[in-house]
Amino acid sequence: MKYWMPAVFVALFIFFMSGSSNPPGADLAPDYVAHFLVYGFFALTLLWGVTRGLKKEITFSRAAVSFFISSAYSATDEFHQSFVPHRLPSWSDILADTVGAACFLLVVLVFAWVRRRRRPACEASIEP
Repeated sequence: MKYWMPAVFVALFIFFMSGSSNPPGADLAPDYVAHFLVYGFFALTLLWGVTRGLKKEITFSRAAVSFFISSAYSATDEFHQSFVPHRLPSWSDILADTVGAACFLLVVLVFAWVRRRRRPACEASIEP
């Protein structure tokens, strides 16, 4: 459970920000930038949970699980906003959320792939 705590905290942060009619900092950057960054970070915290703190290898399937969880949460977050005064659900917010999650996870997948390719060969295959 301890590996999932960062994702739980980010999910709670998103929930409380979405529940505000006038979220703090909303005027600092365009809305889509905030969605891109927050959901990108959220996807990384989900990947942390899926890989048990990177004790398991970062694979495409584990990144896909993180992506789908963050995308589903994005959709439920927009539904939640439909009940908040002065807030409206938006397909463009969902798009920014999913693109942010996908981009962050893609960068991590590329780094993991490069790291695996640079890993030294197994010592059993080294001849004396």
